[in-house]
Amino acid sequence: METNPILNQLNMFFSFRRFFSSNWIQILFLFLFYVSIQAQDENIKTENKVIQKESPNTTTTDSKKDNGNGQNGQIVPEESQIVVTGSRGERRLKDSTVATEVISRKKIEASGARNAAEVLETQLGIDVVPFFGGSRVRMLGLDSQYVLILIDGERISGRLNNAVDLSRFKVQNIERIEIVKGASSALYGADAIGGVINLITREADKKLSYEMRTTYGNGSRKNFNTEGEFNTTANMGFRNEYVSGAVSAGYNKNPGYRLVPNSQATTGNAYQDLNTGINLTFNPDGKFKGKTRILYQHRDQNGVDVTQSKAVFDRNNKTHDFLATGSLEYGFGKRNLISFRGNISKWENKYYNNQRGSDELDVKQLNSELTSQGTVQLDMEASEKHFITVGAESFANELESDRLQSRYVYRTRKAVFFQDEWTVSRSPRIRVVPGVRYDDDSQFGNQTTPKLAARYDIFQNLVWRASYGRGFRPPSFQELYLRFENPAVGYVVEGNPNLKPERSITINSDLEYSPFSFLTFSLSVYRNDIINLIQYKFDSNKGREFAEFQLQNIAKAYTRGGEFGVQYRFLKYFTLELGYNHTDTRDLSSDRPLEGRALHQASANFIYNSPGGFQFNLRGKHLDKRPFYSSTNNLSAAGQDYIPSEVKLNENPPVIYGKPFTILNVRIEQKFFNKHFALFLGVDNLLNQYELAYNPTRPRFYYGGFSAQF
Repeated sequence: METNPILNQLNMFFSFRRFFSSNWIQILFLFLFYVSIQAQDENIKTENKVIQKESPNTTTTDSKKDNGNGQNGQIVPEESQIVVTGSRGERRLKDSTVATEVISRKKIEASGARNAAEVLETQLGIDVVPFFGGSRVRMLGLDSQYVLILIDGERISGRLNNAVDLSRFKVQNIERIEIVKGASSALYGADAIGGVINLITREADKKLSYEMRTTYGNGSRKNFNTEGEFNTTANMGFRNEYVSGAVSAGYNKNPGYRLVPNSQATTGNAYQDLNTGINLTFNPDGKFKGKTRILYQHRDQNGVDVTQSKAVFDRNNKTHDFLATGSLEYGFGKRNLISFRGNISKWENKYYNNQRGSDELDVKQLNSELTSQGTVQLDMEASEKHFITVGAESFANELESDRLQSRYVYRTRKAVFFQDEWTVSRSPRIRVVPGVRYDDDSQFGNQTTPKLAARYDIFQNLVWRASYGRGFRPPSFQELYLRFENPAVGYVVEGNPNLKPERSITINSDLEYSPFSFLTFSLSVYRNDIINLIQYKFDSNKGREFAEFQLQNIAKAYTRGGEFGVQYRFLKYFTLELGYNHTDTRDLSSDRPLEGRALHQASANFIYNSPGGFQFNLRGKHLDKRPFYSSTNNLSAAGQDYIPSEVKLNENPPVIYGKPFTILNVRIEQKFFNKHFALFLGVDNLLNQYELAYNPTRPRFYYGGFSAQF
């Protein structure tokens, strides 16, 4: 039975109306109104002082290093920021042909986020989905296996259920996050069907600097333990004319949480981790540059599962995560650069599942993944109108796992890539960027992925961008060879060595309009078509002890939609960002929307930076209802968690909708003593919205802390 689209829109409108009529929201808006009045008065009092500080004849070292978020509390445009992800080379954000979203260091700090997952959870078009291994990401309707996660442009190892846990990347090491939506396989190869998220790590920007931060938080006792969450980090950096370096360390402890009070079962894992990092950069003559970086983390996670028969299992994951990168660059001529880059990444996870009172169903498993990558790249100005990027890449991946049928597997992939940034015209600016990549996979043969991007500056303040690209994703080792039993819940997951690579075609187009320096509108539309979609198929053989699932190429699918965003900077110290995303998805084999995707979502971000050191940040995101299917007793696309048998499979309609929900995080900070010290308070999930099965996010959480920097 078809639903009335007008009624759907009215229901969505009234859900937003109920949201804005809540007492919490009214209090927040009254507070924002009061702050804006105070800011106008403060702006008048300090205007002359600010003008003197911003004299064009004096520029400090720190202002040169600013990432588009301003100094002295002022928010300034981000056009001068350098980005690298869209072209595999340094470009100013305002000159980029490929649309790139940037979350700068200042925004990361203002958010109060402790890891990359928390930074991205309110980003428009991106869903951060909790799962048993932490937090994974979905972009423009495509699951985490279609989104390539990079650190400084380098691949990393360590996937659980084809997902990289973003909570393992702490913000203390992140300078900015660059997001490119849409197929990027022409530059980065496999797995970049849905886009790329590139975590750019921090480098020292002062002669000598020290930073430390400590946070403690907790929530309601019915959901959290009494000990609370504790985080502490420390950074030290130095820079001179020839060399710079930075060292970081952190300790984090989280007691976990449960969404069912008085239950032994936990929803969010308890964990404690230690992480450290070091990077060095040598630049002796301005032309030659060498970089090296090492990151290491040890993490211990614990959870409790309770089966329908009331058996209790204690689950434990011990993880070691290591990444080492190195690069050599040599610049010659006006814009020419040759670079050699390499990395090695080792991820090891020991999994234990122990039944209380019995050892009959105990499980002990090892997963150890090692990846290495080497790249040589030449960026060359071939002529006044053509800037060429050409390179070769080698990638190796090996996995040892007790969950694999053969325990040990190995494969390699070699590639060459080419890109030409062709400036067709400078006035008006028209740029066309064709690119192509050829991959030779030791298991799946050769793959060719072309891409064509274009940019047209219709007016100085109106820019149109468009891109077309093809992508591919070879099945992971887990999808090919996995054999995993979960007797605690009663199911078996089995891989399929006959799987074929998934392929995609992506089209993106967007407009960016800035009628004033303080106001920017953006509009984008996109479509992704995927063939050979890999999905779980349920084997209904009633004679087997456990329910069995096997992966198969059984589907074609598409995701399509659009985004609209507004950024408004006002009264010098205020920034308001609003966005709306519409994502329509469909599994063409079953003729129904893909599971777990919201048709509508909206986001908001409000920042106030006072020159006196006071900062207020409000981040919010609203997701509409999401469909989940029980008619096939399937593993959910959102979590690949087995849907318990008590779900009524013969109900009509055979679909369950997760409730609409709103994430709202608020944080205030006050700096002291020349802004060397700061105290901050915050609340995550202010509206306390969660749902055990379909939105198992952490309940309302209060935190506070202090920081110091010199």
